[in-house]
Amino acid sequence: MKAVIIGHICIDHNTSENSSYTAAGGPGMFINKILRQIGEWEVTVAAPYGKDLLPHVKQVALYPPEPTSDHNLVYENTIKENSRTQKVLNHNDAGPVEIKDLLIEQADIIFIAPLLPNFPSDYVRQASESKALKILIPQGYFRKIDPDGRVMVREFLEADEIMPLMDIVIVSDQDHPQIKELALKWAQNNVAVVITQAKKGALIITKDKQISVPTVPVQPDKIIDSIGSGDIFSAGFAHSYSQTKDLETAVKFANKLARQCLFCTSDKI
Repeated sequence: MKAVIIGHICIDHNTSENSSYTAAGGPGMFINKILRQIGEWEVTVAAPYGKDLLPHVKQVALYPPEPTSDHNLVYENTIKENSRTQKVLNHNDAGPVEIKDLLIEQADIIFIAPLLPNFPSDYVRQASESKALKILIPQGYFRKIDPDGRVMVREFLEADEIMPLMDIVIVSDQDHPQIKELALKWAQNNVAVVITQAKKGALIITKDKQISVPTVPVQPDKIIDSIGSGDIFSAGFAHSYSQTKDLETAVKFANKLARQCLFCTSDKI
């Protein structure tokens, strides 16, 4: 199976529930790592990246093969009392990379997974010109960066143009205050929307139905690190769905996988 992840890679400086460390992060890194561990996947990560990222990555097929800038996108993540704050550096050097047809035409799954709202709809349309299953992880579209580098909430202005291009959308209930209302609207485009809900599990919304899929919650004092858990969920979902073509089965598998990863730091997965 072949997967292409079109998005961003960042250097994470993380202070999470019970840990502090620096590591490569972002959907491209987490999804790549998980897919390679749980199945026979050939993964390519298409993303802008800086020369300073290279010491932090291994076993990653990067596209383009050479860095696009000197300095990589940096996220400073702090989780305190179940609340997450983020600060971003070098975001002006993290524009989308050119997509070659050869990159996507043989893919079985294409993930569109930006960390910044700088993937215009025309770019996504080009990236999705494939018969592959297309999964959108739109967290970056809900973020804007203020002059001090702080992450603020943004409206997903491109949604009406991008949603009809997708097959599945995976979002967090933390991405937007009205995420369920947005999901109900998106589902009218025959897109299946999965909303992750932390200790509550996940909610599947399609044009015709809603399915709640619970998980076994982890006590807060037992969580070592939750950073990357959403991307880990997405990887598990994609792997299971590629085999079963069943949304509920895939979400159950993804819930279990994401839960297991809460008991170690994301750089040790």
